[in-house]
Amino acid sequence: MIKANFFRNENDNIYGFRVKDHGDSIVCAAVSALTLNCINSINEFTDCVFVCDHDENGGFVDFQIPSVKNGGFDYDADLIFNCLLLGLSGIQAEYENDITIDDCEV
Repeated sequence: MIKANFFRNENDNIYGFRVKDHGDSIVCAAVSALTLNCINSINEFTDCVFVCDHDENGGFVDFQIPSVKNGGFDYDADLIFNCLLLGLSGIQAEYENDITIDDCEV
């Protein structure tokens, strides 16, 4: 089962996420596409400095924007993070046995 965790700062702004494990092939492909698009979009369309850790063989990615984690805010990154959350929530609605989403303050 794929596990997606979204991390929020004290102002309830998403500053990052972790996606790990595997599920059904179609679900993995969809989650991977959305996740990579989120990372690429933040890289391309914002000036945010981010930290990204991943498993070369797939199955794990951890992405965070330290300035937002520390209470900052970036409108574009926030929009992109929320697009990822929306997309993953749609997948979860269709494939509830293959993905869980934890949207929490850390």
